[in-house]
Amino acid sequence: MSQFHGRLNDLDTHIQPSPNNYEIAAGEVGKYFADMYNQMLDKAPKEEAAKIAKLVGEESQEYTEETVWRTKGSAAPGAFSSDGRLKTLDYMGVNRSFIFSDPGIQGAAFANNELGIATMRHWNDFIIDFGKQNPNRLRSVAILNTHNIDVAIAEAKRVLKAGGRAFVLASSVPPGDASPADAKMDKLWHLIQEADATAILHAGGEHGFMASDSWSKGVDHLCFQPMDMSSEGEQVNTYMFSSMYYSPQNFLSTLVLGGVFERFPRLRFAVIELGAFWLAPMATHLDQVASIYRGRLSGALSMKPSEYIQRNVRVTPYRFEPVADYIERYGFEECYCYNSDFPHPEGGTRPIQEFVDHIDRLGQNHAEKFFVTNAEWVLPALN
Repeated sequence: MSQFHGRLNDLDTHIQPSPNNYEIAAGEVGKYFADMYNQMLDKAPKEEAAKIAKLVGEESQEYTEETVWRTKGSAAPGAFSSDGRLKTLDYMGVNRSFIFSDPGIQGAAFANNELGIATMRHWNDFIIDFGKQNPNRLRSVAILNTHNIDVAIAEAKRVLKAGGRAFVLASSVPPGDASPADAKMDKLWHLIQEADATAILHAGGEHGFMASDSWSKGVDHLCFQPMDMSSEGEQVNTYMFSSMYYSPQNFLSTLVLGGVFERFPRLRFAVIELGAFWLAPMATHLDQVASIYRGRLSGALSMKPSEYIQRNVRVTPYRFEPVADYIERYGFEECYCYNSDFPHPEGGTRPIQEFVDHIDRLGQNHAEKFFVTNAEWVLPALN
């Protein structure tokens, strides 16, 4: 059992509906996903269909090493029910966790159309209700569609009034076709800061950032379509995995240099399931940029960009990233946080131990920060 059992904070867990309850979580869009999975089961070869069936089954009511850590998808215990999720967190030794949608629901809710807005609202109603059993431990993450800033602000107010305290935004969307540091966005950042809520970028929100999808075209080992849903690797191709951090890096750079964290010093911000290797080099580069443009930025920034990042931003490494190497090379030990990606296959079957293996050589103090205290900035206890 982990030395942090009962105190772990997990910044990345998900709701994973089965085909039978997708509509409950996503409304009209949920019907589409239910049909998609059922068609996959019908059309897939026998061996592949058996793997898919394990991932789209009904939620387990057993809480064992096998079910909690090795069963994935909607068949995992706590995949869809709040009571089951609390029991699963207890088994894992997790104190508090963010709870996100599955990638399909998030992508649909980010769409620039009426169905996107409707999906956003339906999901937000569902996930806020999901967390009501224990909102301190089950930190529901609402989705904000930011194509229209007024719509996003109105939805943020509605969610905050209902008790929500976390929001995921698409990193690929310039809010209202403007910079996220534009004054029009200040009302949203103010709402989030004053509510002690958290703004988040998550994997899946980067789609559409690149002007073309052709960079890997014609190169089979870069643009292959992953088919094995049960693998422990990210369900993306080589090129996508190597470039998906471009969009959040751009979004965060704009926030920092645009003075958002200067104007909102208590704004809690997280970048989730997008790796961590890029954070410290980006911060170093932004310090260089700020030095070159010192005169222009003198009225906008009172600290180095890297200092805002250390104060305001938290990120989650993938379980295979050598976090200790990053810390030894760059510092930023206050920024890296534990995450499991439960119940997605990419999270693996032993994420706690894998992260312990990476960071243990730095000593107890660093391990305590990584598994417990760093996350408290973006996942604070509710009063």
